[in-house]
Amino acid sequence: MARRSHAPGPRRWAAPALVALLLVASGCTTSEPAAGPPGQTSSPTSSPSTSPTSSPSTGPTEPPSPTASGYPSVATLDREMAREGLQRVPPSSWRPAQFRLASFNLLGATHTQGPDRRKDYPDADQRLPGELRALERARVTVAGLQEFQWPQARRFRELVGDRYAVFPGTSLGRSRSDNSIIWRTDVWALVRKRTKLVPYFHGHLVRMPQVLLRHRSSGRLVWFANFHNPADVGGPARRWRDQAVVIEAELVAKLGRTGVPVVVTGDMNARGGFACELTGRTGMHSADGAAVVDGHCRLPASPEIDWIFGTRALRFSHYRSDSGPERRHLTDHPLITATATLRGVEERAGCTSRISDAGVVWYCHRP
Repeated sequence: MARRSHAPGPRRWAAPALVALLLVASGCTTSEPAAGPPGQTSSPTSSPSTSPTSSPSTGPTEPPSPTASGYPSVATLDREMAREGLQRVPPSSWRPAQFRLASFNLLGATHTQGPDRRKDYPDADQRLPGELRALERARVTVAGLQEFQWPQARRFRELVGDRYAVFPGTSLGRSRSDNSIIWRTDVWALVRKRTKLVPYFHGHLVRMPQVLLRHRSSGRLVWFANFHNPADVGGPARRWRDQAVVIEAELVAKLGRTGVPVVVTGDMNARGGFACELTGRTGMHSADGAAVVDGHCRLPASPEIDWIFGTRALRFSHYRSDSGPERRHLTDHPLITATATLRGVEERAGCTSRISDAGVVWYCHRP
């Protein structure tokens, strides 16, 4: 079976002409990312499996029309850069960000209750503090949880107070807490929450959660989606898993259509086949190395059924599959963790800055 202060808003350029003159006077030129209105985010084009590309060539073009300040307007630059295949990046996507994340199947409370309970496993109330300690020792600030049933969700809130937020947790009713996303409220701020119906056992549609979070210290936005696809314990479930991956891939495309990075966590109850299907449909890569490279699916040496995937803007490192919670009979799954990095605007390949009548703006290749 189967993490401080409020996020900074867009930068204000109180004296754009002064900034521009200082940049010009110093001879400082850069060739990296872009500024724009919130919600019009763009992701870089380089992926963990490819080397960075050079900045776009700038052949002879008709010079942008200057405004009264002597510099072109943002709208003029937008049109100019669009001809080179670049689009403006909002200030909320300029700064780098790094965080620890996890996918963790907690073993539902019903599996350790009653006459058919799992032998040698304590009740969920006894297991949950140890599971929470495992997440905190790993410095996880956001996690997708599976088999996080109503008693566990309620007990979790009692244990953590306001230190963590959770969705859906107990907010949608007793039968809809099983797949939830938790995050440290001192590290992340909730922007939006939603669910998607995905087939589970016998094709029964279950609501799976997605949250758009803002990284407080950097202002970066990230979509997180968490899934649990059916195992074969109740009969062959391949057809439902096949349907689920199509829905999940389409959702990734929808969530990331403005360039916002997307993370997928989950107990997929499938190994290489699922990874190749999802990466092939979305261009995502997993924290342990699954990716499509030169048209071929590349897999880690020992694929798990528990996964962390990210879109191209995310770089993964320090992947770990920790079997400690299993050995201590806290759950029957390993704790899957990784570090995710979002590069700052000046580190991204294929991006360039320009000076407008409103200040510095950055442009990057369209995702």
